Amino acid sequence: MTAISRLFPHLIAGFLALLYAQYISATMYVTTAVQFVSPAAVILVAHLAWLAATRRLQDGYSNVAFFRTAVTAAGLAAIIVLLAIIAPMPAEAAPGLAEVVYSILGVIGCLMMVAIVVGVPALIIYLAGFAIAKLYQRLRKGPPGGDSRLYDAGAVAVALLAIGTASLEGVPGAYSLAPAGQASSTYAISAPAARVWQAVGTATSPNFPLPAMLHSIPRPVAIVVDEGAALGARRVVRFSGREGGGDLSLRVVQRSAEEAVFKVDSDASPIANWVRHKTLTFRVEPEGSGSRLTVSLAYDRLLAPAWFFGPYVRAAAFLAVDVLARDTKHRAELP
Repeated sequence: MTAISRLFPHLIAGFLALLYAQYISATMYVTTAVQFVSPAAVILVAHLAWLAATRRLQDGYSNVAFFRTAVTAAGLAAIIVLLAIIAPMPAEAAPGLAEVVYSILGVIGCLMMVAIVVGVPALIIYLAGFAIAKLYQRLRKGPPGGDSRLYDAGAVAVALLAIGTASLEGVPGAYSLAPAGQASSTYAISAPAARVWQAVGTATSPNFPLPAMLHSIPRPVAIVVDEGAALGARRVVRFSGREGGGDLSLRVVQRSAEEAVFKVDSDASPIANWVRHKTLTFRVEPEGSGSRLTVSLAYDRLLAPAWFFGPYVRAAAFLAVDVLARDTKHRAELP
């Protein structure tokens, strides 16, 4: 079998999975596990169909299909991640191409997440199928035969059932796993509380250095409104990225000597497609001759599955509030 003939079924399976994912991205299920997990079923079915079309549904075909599913998913992840890395940011594109670039990069970013997430269940299915096949052979004390085709059919059915169940996460009326989250960062500051509150009253500049992880998602590019940290004060931050741009609008709804709570009035930023920001809290407590600052963000994660996006969103949220805390500390301690 030539290299091209071996590659062909992977190309077909990968293309169908991406076409399916692109279709789902235009539906209400774009943020659910239907978008990010169920493409694994498309890849698996495509490989099974290829084996059937080429008359190779022989004993042990389930493991062959599982292995090919894992290889296709891994290949998709590698290719699309590479595209996302080398693709230009909108700021680097010619002005007349801005909308086209936003659209193309938005698709690439979405497919990148799909490919990465699909790779995990595909690998799990292969490893589980391989382990069960070995156990099956050992229990039969020899290579599978006789009813092994029934075993293969059962293994495929279980794999598709597992993918289908996992794909329901986030679907309305199905189930969601711990969407609420919070991130906080605390720093000791060598300045009195009044000086810290003065720094809190001015929004962090978009020019403040960001961690590398935050470069891959929409980031602040301008402070549109900044009315301080008094009760009722508004703060509007403009975000931009590969997915487009928009404003996050906050207002101080609680204010005490030690705490200021900004509540989100509206969020038209691209991040709103993935995370529902709720409150941003600055807490300043006197500590010895200085102060202790804690910045906290409460949010709801809109993306599923939780096993992948939970840690990802939690890490991004922590890095974001850590930027605010470090900038506030830096400005409060300036001579």
